[in-house]
Amino acid sequence: MNALTCRRWKHALGLFTGGLLALVLTGANGCSSDPNIEGAKLDLRNKDYARALENVEKALQRNPQNADAYELKGRIILDILSNQQNMPLEARRDTVKAMVAAFQKAIELNPKLREDVINQLRFAFVREFQNGVNAFNRGREDSTYFVRAATFFELATLIQPDSAGAYVNQAFSLLNAGRQSESIAPLEAAIAKGETSLDAYLILADLYRFQGQPNKAIEVLEKARSLYPDNAELQSQLLNAYVQAGRTDEAMSIYGQAVAQEPNNKLYRYNYGSLLLEAGRYDEAIEHLKKAIELDPEYANAYYNLGAAYINKAVDVNEKAIALDDSLRANRSQLSREQQQQLEAQIDQLVRERRALFAEAIPPLERARSLMEAQGENVAGICRALFQAYVQTDQTDKAQAVASCAGLEDNNGN
Repeated sequence: MNALTCRRWKHALGLFTGGLLALVLTGANGCSSDPNIEGAKLDLRNKDYARALENVEKALQRNPQNADAYELKGRIILDILSNQQNMPLEARRDTVKAMVAAFQKAIELNPKLREDVINQLRFAFVREFQNGVNAFNRGREDSTYFVRAATFFELATLIQPDSAGAYVNQAFSLLNAGRQSESIAPLEAAIAKGETSLDAYLILADLYRFQGQPNKAIEVLEKARSLYPDNAELQSQLLNAYVQAGRTDEAMSIYGQAVAQEPNNKLYRYNYGSLLLEAGRYDEAIEHLKKAIELDPEYANAYYNLGAAYINKAVDVNEKAIALDDSLRANRSQLSREQQQQLEAQIDQLVRERRALFAEAIPPLERARSLMEAQGENVAGICRALFQAYVQTDQTDKAQAVASCAGLEDNNGN
């Protein structure tokens, strides 16, 4: 893989829905006997945040176990976050952490505050999540906003650490900002938190493979395969990861068993045939790739690999012919006429076999080109294979016709 496939993650973010943006901030009811708590409540209503926090801190100095003081401190900070949207992001991160710590301490000291605190945290989560969505949308015009979006989604995860969606959107934002390596951790977290979307698995596997960690990609894709056993793109990525990791034999064992269990599964046939092709076992590869095409006559990749199997086998046959010809030339004076004729006959037979194999490669390659062009895919590799096959079968006109597609024309169009 030379570059990340970006098409999957350049889409609108998943939105949090739950009607929580209209939540009215509430806190512990009733009056407190602590004058600093009462003063802080008044300061909060007046938006005098510095004085409100000062009063809360005095209350906590007097009684460090005051759960109501911690709950009020959390509400004050939440109000600050709600009303100071332009706060620098680093300061906002510290502020969110302080709010979460205050609310958590309140629950620790008084579990009866849990429901009220959870409601406050839900409101805070939605606020930061929506900030992330807004920044992401602005990123379509100014890419620097993707980084801001990632930070807002990160803040949302600080508030609700089990929210898989916030981690996914953080990763998407980082990817759109061009920060591929930084997007790995939030994707890992999302999957650990229960994210099951195919895109999350495929993108994380892409990133692992891009960083030269195919074994990690295999682990992710095997997990995804249990969720999406019939997805072609997933199967293709898994196959590539096994090959990149040098675990071809292991992959062949897995897919060989899969074919035995489900002989009419086109994906298993294709993957097993492709692995056999990679291993140079061309006759077996041809058998399974033909079966994949029989099961799905529109299977473009199977046609392509079938053509490649014929061409690779033809190249092997050609090498054998060259080796025999070299031997004949080097040892002709020491060979009897009969021995010379035997070698010449073997060479002629290999040359005919080579030509026949190149001829057999042409129909599946032509079909692969037709199907992939209809899908808007790049067919330069197929055209290069066709050019080779046409030349080896003396079809000069057809070879010239695909030269441009194959990128083999010179600057003068020749």
